[in-house]
Amino acid sequence: MSLLNIENISAGYGEIQVLFGISLHVKEGEIVSIIGANGAGKSTLLKTVSGLIKPSSGRVEFAGKPIHELPPDEIVEQALIHVPEGRRLFSQMTVYENLEMGAYSKHAEVGFAKNLGDVHALFPRLKEREKQLAGTLSGGEQQMVAIGRGIMAQPRILMLDEPSLGLAPVLKKDIFAAIKKIAETYGTTIVLVEQDVVNSLAISDRAYVMEQGQIVMEGNSEQLMADPHIKTAFLGL
Repeated sequence: MSLLNIENISAGYGEIQVLFGISLHVKEGEIVSIIGANGAGKSTLLKTVSGLIKPSSGRVEFAGKPIHELPPDEIVEQALIHVPEGRRLFSQMTVYENLEMGAYSKHAEVGFAKNLGDVHALFPRLKEREKQLAGTLSGGEQQMVAIGRGIMAQPRILMLDEPSLGLAPVLKKDIFAAIKKIAETYGTTIVLVEQDVVNSLAISDRAYVMEQGQIVMEGNSEQLMADPHIKTAFLGL
């Protein structure tokens, strides 16, 4: 049984339709990447799953229950957590305070100390910087805080939107390694939206390819990495 089921979802912004009949599934414990060019609708899909956008048609199920009509706060309470593109930190709050904000839900409050320890084990630099204002951190450190805040919510599924965006290559590798470790160490199911096809496929079990608001390909990561269309469209080969 899949933990997350998206069935025939269409959605957009006002009269502008962005998603056209999207269907995909994610099993518990998987890392599933959603890859595609800028403007393909990847971020809109995550916003629809997390309740920030209401679909015009279709259905989203989490752990066997429909969630597409729930408000975002109720979806968070069910431990489906969305780390948005652009980090969206509280820049005038400290690193610790930002992490604390991730644990506001009732189920996450109980595990606060353990989750904070997990974040510090994953990103030791955040322990060193806990009293520093988030807005003064480097781009890589800010991304660590954004992911750490997601972990503080004690997610069953962690949806990450472009976590490597704007980072130097060496920092990208650190972020992708951390994502892999979250899945392996804590058993967290990961949905990863990325334009960095090589690194995202390298850590994923399966992937979906989006173009113009539709799923055009799917398969295990090794198959997609070897596919001629992927090589031409995304790798320039």
